[in-house]
Amino acid sequence: MPLTRGVWQAWRHFRSTVSLKRSFGFPPWSSSPPPSKLYFARRRPTGAPSWGSPHTKQVLLIGITVTGGLVYYVVHIDRAPLTQRRRMIDISAEQEAAIGKANFQMVLKQYHGRVLPATSPTTRYVERIGRRVAASAEEISPPGVHYQWEFVVIDSPEPNAFCLPGGKVAVFTGILPILVDENSVAAVLSHEIAHAVARHGAEKLAFAKILLLLQIIINQFIDTRLLTNMLMQLLLTLPFSRKMESEADFIGLHLMAAACFDPQAMAPMFERMKALREKMMHGQRAPPSYLSTHPADEDRVAAIIRWLPEVMPEYEAKCIPPVREWKRTLRSLNLF
Repeated sequence: MPLTRGVWQAWRHFRSTVSLKRSFGFPPWSSSPPPSKLYFARRRPTGAPSWGSPHTKQVLLIGITVTGGLVYYVVHIDRAPLTQRRRMIDISAEQEAAIGKANFQMVLKQYHGRVLPATSPTTRYVERIGRRVAASAEEISPPGVHYQWEFVVIDSPEPNAFCLPGGKVAVFTGILPILVDENSVAAVLSHEIAHAVARHGAEKLAFAKILLLLQIIINQFIDTRLLTNMLMQLLLTLPFSRKMESEADFIGLHLMAAACFDPQAMAPMFERMKALREKMMHGQRAPPSYLSTHPADEDRVAAIIRWLPEVMPEYEAKCIPPVREWKRTLRSLNLF
């Protein structure tokens, strides 16, 4: 009996050994070296992204979009007049003027019946000063850019004025109380006309495209559209608007000097503007400057005072010498 059991176990061991040899070529417990060549299926390391994975396609798409956007930006780089600030503008002056004309017609329709006639003394007064400023603006305009200047006065309590692309200027009667003389009227009109000369309207449209591209890219990683919009508003849109307003102040000072209006009148005008706003708000505090599209009035006044030494020599060289020469002539004749 023990002999039979031993023979049976030896037979089972022999069969299992033959089976392993047929399957793998050698038993797993063999100490003989492995074959010289082993062939395995090629497999990618675990966790390595493949070119067909959604994540890789997303990264590739974003890379192509960013690269294309940068090329588009470089191709459409433009420089602002006087400041030489680099910015992107991707529409022609004719297209921009057409947009301004369409918006101006909408404003006239909105305030239908409250636009003062062209024969009104107020309209004629504003237009006379405005055309002097516009003439100096055309001297610094980009080549090939032409304007069809139009000046209207709107009977409305809003303390506001604007100039749309193409030279469409509107002044509201609500701002007239702080415009005490021709120089202060010229200060307001020079600032608004500077927006048109600097092509800020076209720049805003181009900047909106940049913001849209950034929004699409950010939303691929962070799906919080409300938070993204708020951050872009605080960090990009509002600072961009304030920068353009400051640039319009700077260009406006030069336009005043070129048109022989005293640039020193701009700072007091903004001080009166601040007092008027405080009066209209009935003592309520204005929102912080970082939440506004315009710089704070005190910041604008400080900047204007800082720029005056650069602008006044231009004004004095062009506008003051004739007065001095006239006085010198009168002194020589003993009439003064």
